[in-house]
Amino acid sequence: MTRPVEKIVIVGGGTAGWLSAAYLNRAFGEKVEITLVESARIPRIGVGEATVPTLRTTFRFLGMKEEEWMPRTNAAFKSAVRFNDWRTPRPGTDRHTYYHPFFTVPEPPVPSFEQPFHKRFGRGVSLAHFWLKQQLAGDTRLPRTFGEAGMALQRLCELHKAPKPLPGTDAPDPGYRYAYHFDAALIAQYLRDLATGRGVRHVVADVGSVGLDQRGHIEKVVLDTGQELRGDLFLDCTGFRGLLINQTLQEPFVSAQDYLMCDSAVALPADHHPDGLRPYTTANARGDGWIWEIPLYEREGTGYVYSSRTTTPDQAEQHLRSFLGGRAHDVSGNHIKMRVGHNRRSWVNNCVAVGLSSCFVEPLESTTIALIEYQLALLVLHFPDSDLDERRTTRYNELMVSAFEDMRDFIIMHYHLTDRADTGFWQAVREAPIPDSLAEKLTEYAESIIVPDGSQLRLFETRSLWAVLSGLDFPFRKAPPSVELMNDDAAFEMFDRIDKEREIYGSSLPDHYEYLRTLHRSAGPG
Repeated sequence: MTRPVEKIVIVGGGTAGWLSAAYLNRAFGEKVEITLVESARIPRIGVGEATVPTLRTTFRFLGMKEEEWMPRTNAAFKSAVRFNDWRTPRPGTDRHTYYHPFFTVPEPPVPSFEQPFHKRFGRGVSLAHFWLKQQLAGDTRLPRTFGEAGMALQRLCELHKAPKPLPGTDAPDPGYRYAYHFDAALIAQYLRDLATGRGVRHVVADVGSVGLDQRGHIEKVVLDTGQELRGDLFLDCTGFRGLLINQTLQEPFVSAQDYLMCDSAVALPADHHPDGLRPYTTANARGDGWIWEIPLYEREGTGYVYSSRTTTPDQAEQHLRSFLGGRAHDVSGNHIKMRVGHNRRSWVNNCVAVGLSSCFVEPLESTTIALIEYQLALLVLHFPDSDLDERRTTRYNELMVSAFEDMRDFIIMHYHLTDRADTGFWQAVREAPIPDSLAEKLTEYAESIIVPDGSQLRLFETRSLWAVLSGLDFPFRKAPPSVELMNDDAAFEMFDRIDKEREIYGSSLPDHYEYLRTLHRSAGPG
């Protein structure tokens, strides 16, 4: 006879563990007892300081308010990713740069650009198709990339604008999508306080052993204190170690190292860039990988993601310090060995791996926390009872692999479309194979067939694809034939509206630092 799951044991803290605890507690309340055990000795990995807009929905579900949590976590806004030097400079330019903004269609009172367009042409045609038509025709009236042409946000990023007006003002709100930068350790602490305040039990200890029952299910974890934690469902949030899923249950890990060369990183705190508090993540391509710059309120998080096949940890740290100059803090670098790929199954018996213990795509597009959010939403949707119906776990695992592979392809695309060959790393990148799934997508993209597959997670929507493809000078072959038969007036009318939006919000939105300083002042001491 089946019974409900009554006890969940989460092994591991950090963002994955505490976000899981807070999320499941919010979903099930007092009906499920949740215990989280974490070691005081294992350091947290601070790579995941940048996020994507899905986190706003998750934080709202948790009842978190920006004016409360942002000041406590050194948080700032993120409206885009800026990519520097991922291709050789174009003639007449000093460097190659493009943006991947978080696209949105503004809500009224700002006119929705798509509404008159769709009324005249239907929903199958995008502004991006008209932009491509003009680019292929050599028309220079529109910007070179769709990221700049299709939305005002790139210009607002360059002006260091916050994505919304100051609270309490009557300035118009564009309704932009945005995400966050924050201190990973501080957000874990905030989520810990939130979860424990709502009844989650917190145990600080090391796991000494894991006990299995006759079926091979996890029965208990035995702590170094001698205490035993028993549960119906166990979450593995132990990071790249995979203490439960890999070490105990021996689930194999499927590496993506053949496609993605970067397998290491070194992180350093730094002072703010001389330009000020930028509202975007920067990804700077370098000789053996790329350097991230993530502006927080009081400092920047920086790091060098590189391939251990072409450089050493000491060389990578020295390169990062040289890049930062006097901005680098005088502390030891945090060296991280990354496990890129996914478990064959992330849910095995009564154990679900969440976060880095499940899968990881390098942090180029800040997908780590988004994958955690997706896993937790899927887990609630497929939540089991005591019989652990295999149909639920099978479907969950299929969806997770599909989500991982789609994100993997999106990241590989950034590397595959480069024309750099100035170092051994970039030469190897150009020679590396790509998955058949990406090859098929690129064949379709060349014909401007960019349509999301509704059967799987698509974290980055079609406009994001247009922004990255155009930013990397992708060789589009043609626009959709239907666009050639349509009148261009409606499309140019919308591009004109986007130009007006740049003017309106370029003058009315507050400076990014000004907004955050106001937020901190309203929060008061502490």
